[in-house]
Amino acid sequence: MLPFHTSSLIIRRATQGDARHIKRLLDDSWAVHTRIATTSVQDKLDSCVAFLAEDAVSLRGFMMVEPQPPHSSLILTVGIHDNKKALPIIQALISAIEAELLADGLTSMTHIGEAPWLNRELSKFGFEQVDKIVTFDWRPIPLPQIRPHPKLTVRSARLEDIPYLIALDRLAFGPVWQKPKSAFQEAIRQAISFAVGIIDDEIVAYEWCDQYDERAHLTRLATHPDYQGEGIGTLLLHYTLQTMHNLNIKVVSLNTQVSNVRSQELYKRFGFKQTSEEAGVYWKVLQDPGA
Repeated sequence: MLPFHTSSLIIRRATQGDARHIKRLLDDSWAVHTRIATTSVQDKLDSCVAFLAEDAVSLRGFMMVEPQPPHSSLILTVGIHDNKKALPIIQALISAIEAELLADGLTSMTHIGEAPWLNRELSKFGFEQVDKIVTFDWRPIPLPQIRPHPKLTVRSARLEDIPYLIALDRLAFGPVWQKPKSAFQEAIRQAISFAVGIIDDEIVAYEWCDQYDERAHLTRLATHPDYQGEGIGTLLLHYTLQTMHNLNIKVVSLNTQVSNVRSQELYKRFGFKQTSEEAGVYWKVLQDPGA
């Protein structure tokens, strides 16, 4: 996409050559929201939709959105240098990003977080809160006794499992929460634990846990709808926590929806405690201005 001008700003697609300036913006600016480390932004530039706003002096704003096919996308990073021009900068960046998402067949955008300045501005562009997530923490304690499943086997996930994991992900989660192929590829290579549950040669569940220093985060715990109620999710959660304990992980965290009472009951059985952390989930349906 060619760069376009809006008042004194130039809005253009971010490239690898911009990575150093983007990192400086995110590290030094007054208003930054990011779901990833600033050091990871460069790695995401090629797989995400990322635009920057600049003027004759310097970089003024940056926004990166991760496509989550088949229909959704997630705001990963937003940085604004000048608080007096936040509204026009965000408006220009969102307009450019929406046009590219629609061209790629994506029809919605999601934002998760509690950055008041960003939530306030996004509400002006059609984002509405649709849910809220809460955080739970677990510290090593004796795990409850559970019954083994007569047919379930558990093994580490492999790259060749990805098509089946994506299909399972689509069945287990709504559009807001679905992960793209690139996320599964990265997780299988880097996650501290990524295991699948198999029955009759079919992947029916999986767990995915990421590490952050001496902490871990249970990013995913999913069971195929046809196999829910058989204790498979419980077995995989037990597997995950036992693995983290064996690896001397001090804390395991996870996020879940406020409305997901059933999952919260499972986590509490294993000793998870709810923290004070909360984050809103904001959703926008993209509209083609030419339609």
